[in-house]
Amino acid sequence: MIVTNPELTRDWLLANSTGKGVEIAVIDSGVDAAHPDLKGKVTRGCVVQQERGGTVVCREIPGHLCCDSYGHGTAVAGIITDLAPDARIVDVKVLNEFNSCTGDVLIEGITWALDQGIKLVNMSLATSKDEFVPRIYTLCERAYVQDAIIVASKRNFGDFGCPAMFSSVISVDREEFEDKYRIRFKPRSLIEYDAAGTQIRVPAPGGGYTETTGTSFATPHVTGLVALLLGVMPELLPVEAKVILKALSAG
Repeated sequence: MIVTNPELTRDWLLANSTGKGVEIAVIDSGVDAAHPDLKGKVTRGCVVQQERGGTVVCREIPGHLCCDSYGHGTAVAGIITDLAPDARIVDVKVLNEFNSCTGDVLIEGITWALDQGIKLVNMSLATSKDEFVPRIYTLCERAYVQDAIIVASKRNFGDFGCPAMFSSVISVDREEFEDKYRIRFKPRSLIEYDAAGTQIRVPAPGGGYTETTGTSFATPHVTGLVALLLGVMPELLPVEAKVILKALSAG
């Protein structure tokens, strides 16, 4: 079995995988595909917007045209590709220049990613609005059934947030880890893992860098590790990913 393989240590994983062949949907504020750290790594994108009449539309665009209206998604994508440098990013832009969106836009973005058959999805965002919880829950269950792995961030303040509160996703909180590969499994906790998310140096739109803190930036560290796992085990199931991450956890 995968989880009892004595060779499957963190050192073995880093030596044998770069995330090559793995496609990751980053549902966020967009990704600056022209940033030196991300150039050539954004394969395609989808801009999800709500029109005046309320209709939500998805406009697919080539990777080199992807951009970021806030900076959040570029930071997230940069962390993922720092851990898994040969992974490929699919930019699913749902957040606007104020780093917000409606629940309908978020739902359409998740739906589009699942319709594309993308295996790994990073969601460094959450909602606490009750009216959207049932629909997002259904989408997360759909992802689990079709073997797509969703990694979702806990809210920085208040409740856990949706979808991090669902057992069908891998949920992440932040910790002050200096080691970017370190994670900690939290038994009997709804939020399963801690990862580095404090004062993280990240790429910023326009080619520069900034430093940021939050659960949003802990989450892509876990996504990056899952991308490495998928690089050597492309048929990995969501439940297997959780078990292996637990085995790799620093405790």
